[in-house]
Amino acid sequence: MGGISSADFEGLYRAHAGEILGYLSRRADASDAADLLAETFLCAWRRRGDLPAPDQRRAWLFTTARRLLLAHYRHPAPRPVPTVEPRQPSPATTDGLNTDIVAAVLAELREPDRELLTLTVWEHLPVVEAGRILGLSGGAARVRLHRIRQRLAADPRLVGLVEVSSPRMGGTPTKPHAQDPAPSGGVAQPAAC
Repeated sequence: MGGISSADFEGLYRAHAGEILGYLSRRADASDAADLLAETFLCAWRRRGDLPAPDQRRAWLFTTARRLLLAHYRHPAPRPVPTVEPRQPSPATTDGLNTDIVAAVLAELREPDRELLTLTVWEHLPVVEAGRILGLSGGAARVRLHRIRQRLAADPRLVGLVEVSSPRMGGTPTKPHAQDPAPSGGVAQPAAC
């Protein structure tokens, strides 16, 4: 069988298991997140002969983890899908009010928009890579993220929060993030394991 060696696979695990577990932990309880992490890397091990190029494996792992997470919540047993909310409040939060406001605003976003935003902000993924995970082109992901940020910047609850949390900002918009590098090609989509 072709593909990557056991040592390379171990390196892949060491390089990305922590961030994939963090991603899953913010979307499922701890035991489910650990199980989903194991399933993600089991799928990668089974498909190690046709994993994408090394520079695309991180996105492939996130895509696989996301698909397994979605399948997990499609389970026939009635299980509520958790809402996305920050696990660690920002330093400006003293009474949880800021966290509640942010969680409420995030809950109002459509799931794909919320996922794109959290992949770029919480998981620190480049916009192009986050877009690939969601099946979007780099350009479509940039436009969608720009529109999401515009909607959030116009939300009076968040505008008030920014003014209270950081008076030095004075309500002025921040500079946009540096552009992500142009995509080097699509990521091979994970097939069912």
